Amino acid sequence: MEVIRKEYSLPSASGVADIYIRCWQPAEGVKGVFQIIHGMAEHGERYEKLAYYLCEKGFAVVADDHVGHGKSVNSDDDLGYFGDKGGWNAFVEDEKAVTELMKTEFPDTPIIIYGHSMGSFICREYIRRYGNDSVIKGAIICGTSGKNPAAAIAIGLAGTIAKIKGSRHRSEFINNLAFGTYNKQIQNPRTPFDWLTTDESIVDKYIADDYCGFLFTAAGYRDLFTILNTVSGKSWYSGINKNLPILLIAGKEDPVGAYSKGVHEVFNGLKNVGVKDVVIKIYSGMRHEIHNEIGFEKVFEDLASWSLSKIEK
Repeated sequence: MEVIRKEYSLPSASGVADIYIRCWQPAEGVKGVFQIIHGMAEHGERYEKLAYYLCEKGFAVVADDHVGHGKSVNSDDDLGYFGDKGGWNAFVEDEKAVTELMKTEFPDTPIIIYGHSMGSFICREYIRRYGNDSVIKGAIICGTSGKNPAAAIAIGLAGTIAKIKGSRHRSEFINNLAFGTYNKQIQNPRTPFDWLTTDESIVDKYIADDYCGFLFTAAGYRDLFTILNTVSGKSWYSGINKNLPILLIAGKEDPVGAYSKGVHEVFNGLKNVGVKDVVIKIYSGMRHEIHNEIGFEKVFEDLASWSLSKIEK
């Protein structure tokens, strides 16, 4: 099947740089748009395999690079930097700008929003703000986390370091605090990033990619902890459109979601506030990047099936 690739650029709400956007689409017969919100310290190009699969199912697939990631930087020195303050808010508003671009490119076409990892936090805040938009037919929250009791402390710590050493300072201490235990349940880990997936070739590509695994700046970590804190409170749950279909997916061996405990916490919170169509699926034996796992074919199939069921109603 012929897939057409297009590229776009929009100014980021952060004011730091323009955001780079790529879109894969079938040559004809676009049924829906699948908007990917990628995770921390990676970029949208890593979703190309998923994009091609979804194009075969009739989706146009759009994935930007968040500001401070991938091609959305003025120089590599800006990786992990989203502005001195409020970068987390820019993430959300930039995704809204991508949606508006897709509305122009594909008028009256239904949209599914998909967020992975840090992108799941962005996705969650996005649907709180914009989930009433009639063109959005569903949200997929992948590899997310429940409430972190230490988030408020981490915000203060990252903010203090940013004040003392500058917003662009990169702190190994904060990084270890945030991710130092993620390999804990893996016997004899081969690399610091084994928690991402059991597929060693994917881990090696991630490590070899200059645009993956970089350290966030102090201000960047403050943004990360702030958006997690924002989507973990009661006001987030109560602000969700109760009629918006939501799919929660994660690997059973994913430390980000506390080995599925945190994902169930979010699921139960959504059920408790009356979200009518919320489904959870946990994949046994899979780690954080279920779309890059051994056995990813089942994940792709489930994503396409659920998404098609929402846009074809």
